Parts: sequence; C-alpha cells; structure tokens
Amino acid sequence: MNYKKAITEEAVRLLNISDAPDLYHLIRRWARVHIKHETVAPVDVISWPKGCLMYGLMHVAKTLQKADNSMDRAISVLATASVQEYLDRWIKAEAPLYTVDDALASVSLLYIAEIYEKEDPELYSRYMKTAGGVMHFLKCHETDEEGALPYRPAQKTGQIFADSIGMVVPFAIRYGLMKQDDDAIDLGMKQITCAMEHLIDEETHLPWHVYSIKNGRTETYGSPDWGRSLGWIMFGIGSAAEAFTEYPPKTVVALRARDRLLSALDDLADTAASYRRPDGLFGSRISDNSSPIDTSASAMIIYGIMQRDKAVRKDDPAETAESSETIGTTETAESLSPLLKYINSHGEVGQAQGECMGIGIYSDNYGSYPWSVGMTMTLI
Repeated sequence: MNYKKAITEEAVRLLNISDAPDLYHLIRRWARVHIKHETVAPVDVISWPKGCLMYGLMHVAKTLQKADNSMDRAISVLATASVQEYLDRWIKAEAPLYTVDDALASVSLLYIAEIYEKEDPELYSRYMKTAGGVMHFLKCHETDEEGALPYRPAQKTGQIFADSIGMVVPFAIRYGLMKQDDDAIDLGMKQITCAMEHLIDEETHLPWHVYSIKNGRTETYGSPDWGRSLGWIMFGIGSAAEAFTEYPPKTVVALRARDRLLSALDDLADTAASYRRPDGLFGSRISDNSSPIDTSASAMIIYGIMQRDKAVRKDDPAETAESSETIGTTETAESLSPLLKYINSHGEVGQAQGECMGIGIYSDNYGSYPWSVGMTMTLI
C-alpha cells in the first residue's frame, strides 16, 4: 500500500466535505441561541479540523516536492493544489474570521505564499495580505490580563485552552519571522509563556486542559493528563521551532524567543518521553496506561519530539556535518512507524479519540477524524 498517496487522498476528501452542521451541532447551536442567549457565529469553513488537514497536506507537499519518484511529486502537487483551491474559495468569500481556531488554517496561507515569493510576486502579496488580516485579527483579539488569548471571549469566562497554543503559535511565529514582525512573535511567545506557567501540573508535569486567572489566582479545569492537551501544546511549539529552522532569527526579540521556545519544547519532550508507551504511542490519558491509544494525540506529541530533536541536531556541529537527507529519511521512518498499523488502505487513521464535548468531557468514541489524518501527515 502506498500510504502517502492514500492518506493524502483521504485528507483531500475530508477537506472538501461540506461544513454545514450535522444534526448534533445544529441542536447545540439552537440551544446556545435560544436557551443560553449567546451569539453564534456563522459556520466557520477554516475551523481547526480543516486547519489540521491543511497543515498536514502542506507538510506532505513540502516534503515530497523534490522527491526522486514521480508518484511522490504528484502527491505533492495534489496536496498543494487542494489547499490552495480551498483557501482561494475562502479568500473569495472575503476571508471571514471568527475565532482563534482560524489561525491554524492560516499557517497554510503562509506556506502557499512561500511557493510564489520568487515566481509570482503578485500572488505572494495577495496571500501575505490575507495573512496580515489574520495577524491583525489576533492582535486585536481580547486577551486576559497577561496577554493570553481566551478560546471563546464572547463567553466571558476568561478561560485559556491548551488547544490555543497549537492554533495560534504556529501562525504567529512563522508570520513574525517571515515579516520580521516582533509584535507577532511576542504575541506567540506570550501564549507559550502563559501556558507553561499556568497549565503545567506540578506533580505530573503534564498540562491541564484549561486555566483562568481569577482574583490573581490560577484555576485549572479538565484533566491534567488529557492526551490532546499535551499534543496541542507540543504541536504548537514544535511547529514554531520548525519555522525557526527555516527563518533564522534576525532581531533580538526573535533570538530570545527561539531560545525560550526551544527550552520549553525540550522540557515537554522529556516529560512526554517518560510517559511514552512501549509501542511508541500515547494514550488518551497520558499517565493512565490502561486508557486507549489516541493516534491524534500521539501524532501531535511525536511531531513535537521530532522538532525538538531536529533543533538539537542543528545546534550540534557533529550532527550538522551529516547528510541532512539521510537524517530526515531515518527520522521520518522512526516517527511514523508506530502509527503505520492504524493507517488503512483508504488513508484513514483509526484509533483517534473523538471531538471533545466540553471541558473534562472527553469522547469514548475512537475512529478516523480530520485531526488524526492531518496530524499523522506531519510525520511523513
């Protein structure tokens, strides 16, 4: 089985599924409007599940674009074209933004822009202008007293989710490096600093799902070992670390940010390694070996570990002297290997925990979802 072809085609299929809400989400939206009297935003076509898919597709596109065989190069073209077509439709609809979720999909705007930077400056400017709108949206977003971005500010809870690290930080840091925008880098780093200070449990060194600051004190919610909490944080910081390998820091702010970011990623990677199961994966509850494997959390965490290791090698002269191509091939094989048995012939990545239903309300359903497909693609 050509798993790269299968998983790319599945990601493209999922990306193009209509975003019209199903019955469950229609009921939730109705309840929020008519019972809780909340304002409900229109359907968001670049929400985080779509963002996971686009991130994974663009990772595969970049990885395979110069492959030796024509099949892999064709996969790269399919991945790029699918994401670009999807984003073009969103831009044509005036690129609406609703929540911090939208920043994850917007990372792909930056990847697409990079493709055209030299060959088509007009297209490059078009995508970077849209990315600038996303950055403006984040900079103007409501924050708590320390500069952290609440996940749903309209709900007035002041709650900061671990998920936001994986959604905001990859975009803010990459955009800041590409545009030499220290304010964008600072915004991304504030999310990391606040998460590391308030979310990390002192006993387990694992993150809680949510925190808020009330009367000067930190209150935490959910579970201190939910797999995707650690996954979101490690993915977010890992993605930012990857951006630093492609765009070396050129300002004092960026240089300091890189050092602090890599230090946080190193601590998290060491913690993750102590909880990693013999099969190389992680459970839906990290510290509970009886909890089911979660391929989505595992892929996120492994990606973070992979980026930490890449950063360590880059700073080691002996490692840097080796062939980067050989290192990359070996690293990919080792990182993806534990997940291969969960990828079927249709490109589905099974054994992923379903969508979280609320703080501390974690799904008992396991299957293939956009977040398992997209995040597994980051290991190819």
